[in-house]
Amino acid sequence: MRLSVACTLLFALAPFVFAQAQRPPLTPEQTKALIEKRESLEKQLEDIAIIDRKVMVPMKDGVRMAADIYRPKDTSKKYPIIFSRTPYNFNFWDVRLGTFRDMSTELDAVKRGYVLVEMNERGHFFSEGNYDILGAPLSDADDQFTWMSAQPWSSGKIGLIGCSSTA
Repeated sequence: MRLSVACTLLFALAPFVFAQAQRPPLTPEQTKALIEKRESLEKQLEDIAIIDRKVMVPMKDGVRMAADIYRPKDTSKKYPIIFSRTPYNFNFWDVRLGTFRDMSTELDAVKRGYVLVEMNERGHFFSEGNYDILGAPLSDADDQFTWMSAQPWSSGKIGLIGCSSTA
């Protein structure tokens, strides 16, 4: 019985799985246009934001989490924070394309007067420590919120954004 259910699921889902894997490659013109768009977004972001990448945020146990921080250049004000903690790679560089990744989320946040903090979970990418499949230590979130709230550019208001594991 289990084998027949598994086979049925395999055949039902196969078209979706293979459709994802069979994206046609970009033409040279499409690649050039995409690179120009990404470089333009990064330039716009650099014009309006203070960008701090790979900031190591300390936890109570001494482990440090890697974060990229994008904030408005006006340092006379304090800003609310949009926070995303993720096990996924948020690196700003698109290795396959050889240019910046799509930075429109970061740009939109800063344009609207927010600080955007993207942080890797414990044990992922540049963050130190060991990943636990059952979840990071409960103190990590508290340490991260305390750190963000204490920054001179922070209004102390923090909202979360994300889906799946980043929620």
